[in-house]
Amino acid sequence: MAENENVTANKPKPRVRPIVRLGIFLISHSNYVSLLCFVAGIVALLVLPIFAKNTYVSENALMPGYTLSVPPNHCCFYFFY
Repeated sequence: MAENENVTANKPKPRVRPIVRLGIFLISHSNYVSLLCFVAGIVALLVLPIFAKNTYVSENALMPGYTLSVPPNHCCFYFFY
């Protein structure tokens, strides 16, 4: 009986998978993660105009009558209804 207790006491603990450790870390530090995501979003909104200086928007893409408001009645669209 003492031998069985000794064997189980020397048995190493199984390692926790990295994805589980990451989940535990994110849950335990959720306030900091939320604050970091909020600040990153605000910074992205402020920096976006700087990166979009050379962006060209075609006037043809802005024409209101250029697109169809209802998809055409083809056989491939029956799957989505």
